Amino acid sequence: MPALYLRAGSPSAGAMIHRAMADAPPEPFLAVGDPVETLAPPPAGFWRRALAVGLDYLFIMVFLSVAEEASRLLWGDVTVGSRVFRAAWIAFSGAFPALYTVLFHCLWGQTMGKMTVGARVVALDGGPLSGRRAVLRALGWALSVLTGGVGFVVAAMRHDKRGLADLMAGTRVERV
Repeated sequence: MPALYLRAGSPSAGAMIHRAMADAPPEPFLAVGDPVETLAPPPAGFWRRALAVGLDYLFIMVFLSVAEEASRLLWGDVTVGSRVFRAAWIAFSGAFPALYTVLFHCLWGQTMGKMTVGARVVALDGGPLSGRRAVLRALGWALSVLTGGVGFVVAAMRHDKRGLADLMAGTRVERV
């Protein structure tokens, strides 16, 4: 068995091992129950997202119709003739879609349409949406509508399927 000799001026064996270990990346240590890093789910495509928007629109219209009929049953003809009630109803029916999307995205990461088609909105790091991100996303969505759908076409053209609302809020829509 050959003997290893160290020359004068050369680093010791311990120093060489220490340097080699310092250069090597540390291996992850996972305790029982620790999450294992996996690849991010694929992005939800343009048509999946479009179907989710259509389903959300149907849900909102059904909800507003039921709420309007319920108010007529509760308060009678005052709902039809009162200008104050009509103004309040218009304000509510305009604000409800925004409240619906912001609250659902903030609380569950999905609207009912996204739940149906198997998609959810997450922050870029994969975490849940904060209230701020959900509001920014709703504003980006409104801006996409006001520009004639240009913000939605962005999602169709990009590889990661992020639209204007996602780019503004720092979010992505992934398949579930």
